Amino acid sequence: MLGLERIGVQSRFILLMLLVSLGSILAIGWIGYQSARSAITNTVQNHLQSVRHSKTSGLRALLESLRDQSIALSDGKLAAEAMANFKQAYRGLADETLSAEQEEALRNYYVSQYLPKLQKNLGGTPLLEQYLPTNPAQRYLQYHYISDPNVGGVAAGDRAGTTEAPTQLDANGQPATAPVGDDSLYGLAHAAMHERFDRLAKMFGYEDILLIDDDTLEIIYSLRKRPDFATSLRIGPYGTTNLAKAVELLARTNDRDDFKVVDTELYRPDVGRPVGFVLSPIFNGTEMLGILALEFPIDRIVELLTGDFHWEQEGLGKTGECYVVGPDFTMRSRSRFMVEDPKAFITSLRMSPVTSSVVDQIERQGTVLNQLPVKTFCTEQAMIGREGLAMINDYRGVPVLSSYGPIDLNSLRWAVIAEMDVAEAYRPIRDYARNALLAATALAMGTTLLALVSSWLLVRPLKQLAAAARKIGDGESDVSVDLNTRDEFGELAGVFNDMSVSLRRQRTELEERARENQELLLNILPASAIEQRRDGDEKATRRFADVTVLVAEFYGVEDLGGHVDDSRSISLLGDLIAACDEAAEKCGVEKVRAVGAMYLAVCGLSVSRPDHATRVLLFARELTQTVAAFNREHAASLVLTVGINSGSVVGGVVGRHKFLYDLWGNTVAIASRLATQHAGAIHVTQQVHDRLCDLYTFEGPFDVDLRGQGIVKTWRLKQGAEA
Repeated sequence: MLGLERIGVQSRFILLMLLVSLGSILAIGWIGYQSARSAITNTVQNHLQSVRHSKTSGLRALLESLRDQSIALSDGKLAAEAMANFKQAYRGLADETLSAEQEEALRNYYVSQYLPKLQKNLGGTPLLEQYLPTNPAQRYLQYHYISDPNVGGVAAGDRAGTTEAPTQLDANGQPATAPVGDDSLYGLAHAAMHERFDRLAKMFGYEDILLIDDDTLEIIYSLRKRPDFATSLRIGPYGTTNLAKAVELLARTNDRDDFKVVDTELYRPDVGRPVGFVLSPIFNGTEMLGILALEFPIDRIVELLTGDFHWEQEGLGKTGECYVVGPDFTMRSRSRFMVEDPKAFITSLRMSPVTSSVVDQIERQGTVLNQLPVKTFCTEQAMIGREGLAMINDYRGVPVLSSYGPIDLNSLRWAVIAEMDVAEAYRPIRDYARNALLAATALAMGTTLLALVSSWLLVRPLKQLAAAARKIGDGESDVSVDLNTRDEFGELAGVFNDMSVSLRRQRTELEERARENQELLLNILPASAIEQRRDGDEKATRRFADVTVLVAEFYGVEDLGGHVDDSRSISLLGDLIAACDEAAEKCGVEKVRAVGAMYLAVCGLSVSRPDHATRVLLFARELTQTVAAFNREHAASLVLTVGINSGSVVGGVVGRHKFLYDLWGNTVAIASRLATQHAGAIHVTQQVHDRLCDLYTFEGPFDVDLRGQGIVKTWRLKQGAEA
């Protein structure tokens, strides 16, 4: 191993070429593997096809049986008699009222029992006003048959999960003819019919039986007495359910043998549990009396598709299953993986594309029915009426072999899917391939191992160099590659490290020069001009519509040399200009240039300031104080004259190699000429006076004849006086 570090790159590539000699052995193994894979694939797919066809036939028979039963029951004497009696009795409750105590009991049922369960299972914030019945008949029946705690010894709100009839006991302890408190005609009809419907439901496995008025679409009888009992499916809180849509269509039929299969949905009256119905009209001769609705036996459908949860006994192995998907591409049956390991299944869903809100809902309700999205190639094909076989990623994102096809009943179409994980289906072929390779290619494995080691040694330096190069590309400067080999890679690492050091040094120099250049530019040009030059405008010429310009003239500068030597005079002038610069920065004013005894400044240039005139006048007063302090300190006799004007100017860079920033225009020219007027005063134009006359006291106006400008009205700031 130690000697391998001295082998050149060419020799390492020769080692990799040894893999070519393994081609013949691998080709033979590959042909055998593909043949076995094809055979196993056909076997598994044929079995899945058989399972799907079997489940489809069973499911169709179950749904057709429900259809036939609904038609037969709706055409029978019991349904017609019950519909007529309940319809008449229900309409007789229009004037019934509840006492305040009964109203409170009904309200309390919704507030403390129904709505909390609905919120827990479906989320959101259901409002009491949306669900609490307002019709007198509805309130009367919901109190006596749902929320009255004295009925049948069943706690209020628990009747939505049972098919037991709410009954009362008479004085002798025997069942009475009507629930406690309901001595109406409806109570008598209920006592006469409820037990018979209860027996029907238990005999055929119905989850619920509903009788619906075809005129008002009100549920005038319910076996289970859920909150949809005595509500309207047209304008009530459940008017958007699949049941309501089917009832609306069936209410207009003229065929006594008509029927509707209502796809399952998360039914709010059943606190969000999946519910489906089969509907058929009830006729008395040619007169339609109402609609009979039988709730799907969901458990029977699940039992049929899962083989009563005995998947392995049905030949589906450890991962095979058969399930149904509805037209909204969500599950209509149970998932094997949630049944066998709910926690692991929920965890896998959270790592899949399924939204967290859907996963939370599935975890909260403990079921995937009508919730888990299954939109795959197979379900899409089945929903357009096709059947076939495919290898896809299932709803868990796991590769599976899948058999798909549709099942139709009336207007209802479901997709029936039978699947098995590819990993399990191909496990035998993987075992075969492993054993065959171990037996036939022992020498090849040794050669491959040697080639892998060599390739690792070859690639490792390249990865180190690539990683170091990426770091330099990302802006890092202190990068080096630690390779202690004596081959070409070691030489390349040394060159790379030298390049890294050189780049680091050059970058440091460039950054220092850039910083110096930036500082120099900031001392020469305004910030706005610097930005223009960066954008490619070398002259940085720009018109500024509204700024205030100050021109200050220092009279007596030439006399400074009479007190000190010339070098000292220059130094004092520099100190004065520096003090003026500090005052400008303090007042938010930009210095443009200072040449000899003249100082040019502006406000509103780089930074738009609405109070630029105020700032410039404040700066002028600061200059006056600065000159006074300078005269006291150095026994000088400088006199400051200031001209201030507001208006538009043009600014730009003058010169190409040695440049400065300057301003042009009448605004600057007038300010410059005002600075030559009455010495020791602060002169402003009419524009400046109009803006500041409320803040400061001015003297004037004075008519001044400015060469080239004619007569200009000017004002002088009254020293020490503000308005």
